[in-house]
Parts: sequence; structure tokens; C-alpha cells
Amino acid sequence: MPWSTAVYAEKDGNIRAGAILADMEETGPDLSLDCVGFTGYLQGQPYTGDISRVQVDPLEMARHLWAHQQGKRGGNLGLVMDSTTSPVRVGTPARDVNFTTGAGEEVSFQAGPYTLQWWKDHDMGKAFDDLATETPFDYLVAHTWTGETISHRLRLGYPTIGRRRHDLRFQVGENIFAFPPILYDGDDYASDVVVLGAGEGRTMIRGEGSKPTGRLRRTAVVTDKTLRSKQSANSAAARELAARLGNEDIDTLTALDHPHAPVGSYAPGDEILIRSRGGWTTDVELWVRVLAIVIEPEKNHATLTVARTEKLG
Repeated sequence: MPWSTAVYAEKDGNIRAGAILADMEETGPDLSLDCVGFTGYLQGQPYTGDISRVQVDPLEMARHLWAHQQGKRGGNLGLVMDSTTSPVRVGTPARDVNFTTGAGEEVSFQAGPYTLQWWKDHDMGKAFDDLATETPFDYLVAHTWTGETISHRLRLGYPTIGRRRHDLRFQVGENIFAFPPILYDGDDYASDVVVLGAGEGRTMIRGEGSKPTGRLRRTAVVTDKTLRSKQSANSAAARELAARLGNEDIDTLTALDHPHAPVGSYAPGDEILIRSRGGWTTDVELWVRVLAIVIEPEKNHATLTVARTEKLG
């Protein structure tokens, strides 16, 4: 039944992935299962307490969110958290900030503690993802056999969970047998980004990012009312700008099981060099981060979802 069953994919005695059954549909002899990863359990779940923290490690708050949910009746997945820490701190003593920019613009906002409150935080999954994005940190659930039971561990990595793999590479024509599409996103391209956060009118939180590109100036305006400080708005603008620079990118590829990069030798979070020669615009040589891996046991390859590392910050 949904929300009472876990499904695991196992190969050669190793658990490759685990998920929670969220939806199920019977159509004659066919049974269709829709599952979410363990971290998806937090999505849409409300925080039921009231806390306020100053100069706290975001990873501590990330663990607190899971402890809050798993401490509820029927909410314990048995998910154990890594004890990873970071030098980043969130939350400041409450104060009003007012200043005038060099352009004569009046800026006003309230800085204050990091809070989680039952009357405003109705999605702990979003709160967790916001911490991961702004810190930043990576996370990945690992499922392993412990005797006859399965243990679950939430791996936390600051600033990333993987590593740059100089020992592996993806080479078109060798272990990449289908030429991956090279993307140049012009619709979302921007050389300048303005992020608008909490507040209204002149008192609205505002963050900015800009980078000379040698192309026409294009400005993107993004609104996120959950941003309550100029620092978080500037951080969001920097991330948005990195994702909009329009450089060549690859989002998917199929890699053979090959000595250059054997299937199973890399994991989500790892960064691997991809080389391609003879394209329309230029030869491509860029580092991509592995975001997801699909392995079909009967086939001698893996399908990877990837992204240019600079795009991910």
C-alpha cells in the first residue's frame, strides 16, 4: 500500500536505490508503481514547533528537520544523519537594516534569527532544500545491507558530496556511443539577474548579479518571497546567473561499461570530464556533474543525467 511499502533495486548484492511507494494503479494484469526517494518524504510535511536560532550551522538545522519528522508517531524511517558540519552560519540578532545605495535607492529590510514556526513553515522538504541550496551542501541517501536488515543513511557533503574524478572520463566515440546533444540555451540567457524577495515597494529585499559575457545585455528578474535578507537574495542571484550564462551544456548521455569509466565506478555528485570533437560550433571539453544514474542490468551501459559543473555553482 502507498506510504507503507519500500521498494529497493539490487544488483550483485548491492542496493542501488531505495524508494517509498507513493501511488499505485491496477490496470487489468498490469500494476503501475509510482515511488519517491526517501528524502521526498519531507515534501509537503508541516513543521509543528517554534524555534529561533542565531549563528547556527545550516547542516544542524537540516538534521533538526529530519529529527522533528522522525520523532513523530509513524514518521520514523530509520534514516540516520551524517554528522557533517560547515563553516557557514545562518541567523542574526533581530535588527532593522536601512541604507542608501550609490544610485540613491533606499533599501530597508529586517535581518533576524533563522526560524522554523508552525504558522508559516508548511513544507519541511522545501526548508531542507533551501538550506541545501543556500549553504550549499549536497545530500544522498545510501541503503545498505546490515545482516538481514536494510540500513538507511543520509549522506551530507559540504560543499558537495562527490569529487572531481581525474581517473575517469567520458569520450565521444569511445565510451559514449551516441553523440550527446550540446545545448546552448538562448531563451533563458542573461548577463544580469535581479532577485526580488520579501517586502513590498521600496522596502522589498533585492539581490543582484552581473557578469560581462561579450554578448548583448539581457536582464532576468526573479521573484522569491521566501528570501528575507539581502545576503540570501544576492546568493540566489549568483546561482541564477550561473545557470543562465548560456554556455554549452549537456544534460544527458549514455555511457558504455568501459575502462575509461566503468559502470558502478561513479556516483551522483561526482564530476567527470567529457570530451567531444567535431561539433557544429566548437570542440567540447567540459566537466559535468553526475546528477542521476539509470542502470538497466541487461544492457552494458548506463544513462546519466548530468549538468555542467559551473552551472550548478
